[in-house]
Amino acid sequence: MGLPTFVPEMAALGRFLVVEDDPQTAQSVVRVLERCRPAVMAFTLERALSLLAQPREWAGAVIDLGLPDGSGMTAVEFVRSRSPLLPVLVLTGRNDRISINQAHSLRAEFVCKPATEIDLDRFARRTVTFERVSDQRLAELVDGLCQRRSLTPRESEIVAAAMADVSRAALLEQFGISENTLKSQVRRLLRKTGHDSLQALSAALLRDALHGSGGE
Repeated sequence: MGLPTFVPEMAALGRFLVVEDDPQTAQSVVRVLERCRPAVMAFTLERALSLLAQPREWAGAVIDLGLPDGSGMTAVEFVRSRSPLLPVLVLTGRNDRISINQAHSLRAEFVCKPATEIDLDRFARRTVTFERVSDQRLAELVDGLCQRRSLTPRESEIVAAAMADVSRAALLEQFGISENTLKSQVRRLLRKTGHDSLQALSAALLRDALHGSGGE
């Protein structure tokens, strides 16, 4: 197995797109996702397709199937035609087999309404992890660690950023926080993972990726 590859350090990261016709539900989803990325709302299929057609970077999309002017699955299909690997979470009030199978065939996650904060947190965490770490095996190890240690999306992103060798200055700019806040976040995640430093945590994950282990 070769060495894992990483996403180069980025000055600006993508946004979430939330496609939901109910403003209250849309705002609830946005509040959770914006803990780690800005989010843009679209209340109709037409608006969603217009935004997706624009040349901008998206981190992921949360798409309701029941839109006033069509099915949200059309938006999912459009996403896949342009961005085969973009993380997508499908929301619906109907738990029917056809919709579930169609979502899975388009490599989208599927959650029945009401989506819980835990559902959205997990999606956000996986999204920011895979955005920074391009090696599938390593990204899965990072995500597994974050699940076992109950890391927040922001803590998960710090781990992924450490694996991608993103500088502290770049993180401060991307997160829009003070250095003291970042230090506090790093201390909390190190306590949760049982490591003395991000370098030690990164080294442990890299060893697991190289040797095929599932532990930290």
